[in-house]
Amino acid sequence: MSDPRKELWEKRKQLGRSKYLILFGLLPWGIGLTILTSIIEIISFKALNPVWIPIRLLVFFFIGFFVANARWHAMETRYEPYVRRP
Repeated sequence: MSDPRKELWEKRKQLGRSKYLILFGLLPWGIGLTILTSIIEIISFKALNPVWIPIRLLVFFFIGFFVANARWHAMETRYEPYVRRP
């Protein structure tokens, strides 16, 4: 019996690390959280301060990078055999 999570990891691994970081880190975290916080700002303050949008993008891209990078390394250690590197 095969593990569907391992098969999913194999497909995502074929994308490459850079593309994985962009598709599963920068875009969803960066753009998604920027939109979410902007909506919350509009609801709360009835206005949107455009100065905060690039700042939010930068901060959330940064967070998304580290989250996706941590997930990449976690999946590598979980599903890849241990290889001793000199």
